[in-house]
Amino acid sequence: MKKKSLVIVLLAVFLVAIGLVVFFLLQNNNIDKKIQGVWSLQSMDVGIAENRRTRDDAKFMMYIMEKNYSAIRDFTPENTDGKMLALTDRDFAADAGTYEFDGKNLVVQHKTSSFPVLGSMTFACTMEDYSTLILEPQYDKMVLPGLDIKPTEDGQMGYGDMAVKYVFKRME
Repeated sequence: MKKKSLVIVLLAVFLVAIGLVVFFLLQNNNIDKKIQGVWSLQSMDVGIAENRRTRDDAKFMMYIMEKNYSAIRDFTPENTDGKMLALTDRDFAADAGTYEFDGKNLVVQHKTSSFPVLGSMTFACTMEDYSTLILEPQYDKMVLPGLDIKPTEDGQMGYGDMAVKYVFKRME
């Protein structure tokens, strides 16, 4: 009888220990916390179908804090002649604000922006690993009051190629 009771107690302790380990692993794998940090663009895919290509010359940094974000980007293609382009000739944008994240979609709410209006943008958000953040714009959920900026069938936006995937690397 004592032996059977000891086995039951040891089994219960073992199961509780496994439960605690799983609980702590799940807590540490919380993607909400993992997206927080400083991110630099590694590459971005633009265009659709046969027009889709990967660009690695674009510059984009994003800071994601607990409830706020800040993004600055320069999508100007690299200038091969070595001349400095005027700011008006650059494809430059910046915005900052708050965000909501449900574990799959990141919705940014612009509070200040170089865009002509404030609005929101939704991205499908995944992490390949702790150091790789992937954002895919959901243009059908874009809200920019007063502006009718939508992708064309060939993957163009009013300002150039439509970005369809951003791959960021953690800078910390």
